[in-house]
Formats: sequence, structure tokens, C-alpha cells
Amino acid sequence: MNEFKTTMFLSERSINEFKEIYEKKFGKKLTQAEASESAHNLANFCKIIYDWGKEDYLRQLRLKKEPKGFHLTDGTYTCAICHESISGDSAWYDKFGIKCTTCQGAVEKRIIPGSICEKQDSWYDMWELDSYYDLKSSAVRKLIREEKLKARIVPTEDGKPHCYIFLIKDNLGVLHPKPESIVKQGEDGYISIHQPKLVFGNGKRKN
Repeated sequence: MNEFKTTMFLSERSINEFKEIYEKKFGKKLTQAEASESAHNLANFCKIIYDWGKEDYLRQLRLKKEPKGFHLTDGTYTCAICHESISGDSAWYDKFGIKCTTCQGAVEKRIIPGSICEKQDSWYDMWELDSYYDLKSSAVRKLIREEKLKARIVPTEDGKPHCYIFLIKDNLGVLHPKPESIVKQGEDGYISIHQPKLVFGNGKRKN
């Protein structure tokens, strides 16, 4: 199965050149079908990277004219904070990255810092507390009420919680830097990624 949908056409000459380079690099001869699939996947991956870079460059140019930010109306995106799918008037872009307008409002009101869009390792959200600390949402809310855990709550327009942000700097000695994920490969070659389990309050690993 192709990892990327074929959107480019490569000539037979280009595919043969790829076969030669691959054999010199890895010492393995590819069939014409294998070489064609691999070459197209590589070309399409490069195209994705190029398109992303071009898109980012154009946004940076626009930010010079609109430094406070602007709506993204050319597609569907994911908010870097609450992770909701957004588009059109609900999608906002500024120097910190892509956010929904609800999270953007919280940044403007200084409820949360905009820098967390890029510094994903400086905070936890609700599901990550479950993933890393085995804390269900009900347990987390209890800890908040008992003032054992400090949350930055992003509100909706009607004042209800949109999402909870737990900054590590707000919870020193309780929440700790996110450890690197554990990558395991099974006997069947399947690669899985696991989050290390931490003990709430002291940061010790369970595994």
C-alpha cells in the first residue's frame, strides 16, 4: 500500500536512476514495480514538504502585513491547543501557529500563553494526564477542587470549559517534564509507541 497518494508522474528514466542510486546506497536490487512505488512515494513526500514550506513562507509574508494574525479560509486545520478540527472563521493563525478562535480568545485574555502552541512539552492536557499518570477526568477535576492541581481553563463564549491546560510551571513538584515515548518493535516487525507511566506528585516512572 502506498504511504502517499500518487500525485506526481515520474518518467521511466527517473525510476531507473532511482534504482541505481538505491542499489549503490543499500546494496539491494529493486524490481521495476518496487522502484516505481518507492520513487513515487519519495517524490510525493518531497512535494508535501515543499508545499508545506511554501505555504508557511506565504503565511509569514502575510503576517508582516497583519501582525496580529488572520483567519485561515483555505482548508481544514487542527488547533494546536485543544486539537479540534477547524476551518474558515473558526481557524486563526498568528506568530504562535494555528489555533481555534476559542483558544485564541484565551491567549488574548492571557488565560494561557500563546507559546504553548509550539512548546507542546511545557504542558499537559486532560487526556495526557490519563495517558501519563492514569488520572481519569473525574480524578483530575477532584484534584483541581482540592487545589492539588492548577488548571488554566479555556472558556467558551457562554463561560463553559472548552479545554483544560495544565502548565508544568504552574504545577512544579506535581507534574514533570514529559519523558520521551517508548518505541517497541515486536517479533512480527510491527512498531508500537507507548507513553511512559509516571506517578503523580513525584514524577517516578511506573515502568
